[in-house]
Amino acid sequence: MYVSLSRLRVERERSEELVAAFRSRARLVEAFEGFVDLQVWRSDRDPGEVLMVSRWVSREHFKNYMRSAEHKRSHARIDPALQQAIALERLEHLHTYEVVAE
Repeated sequence: MYVSLSRLRVERERSEELVAAFRSRARLVEAFEGFVDLQVWRSDRDPGEVLMVSRWVSREHFKNYMRSAEHKRSHARIDPALQQAIALERLEHLHTYEVVAE
């Protein structure tokens, strides 16, 4: 299992707009080989902090998606004004782990 966590920052007033953009995304990632799931989390203490957490079968699958036409098309749909308002605070790549219990 490979997990990518993107810590995004927007002005509080634009938080709902960012969440709406995720909700109406093209969902091209969901058909991509190795994709497991994607969740978007918003801080209950700071609405301007939004985390995008995606899980993949492997880091290679994630890297392939990040270089793909599907990834480019997904991001091209974002309103340019919103895109400029989003600051990537941190990109965290959690090491590969084996799921050993559920």
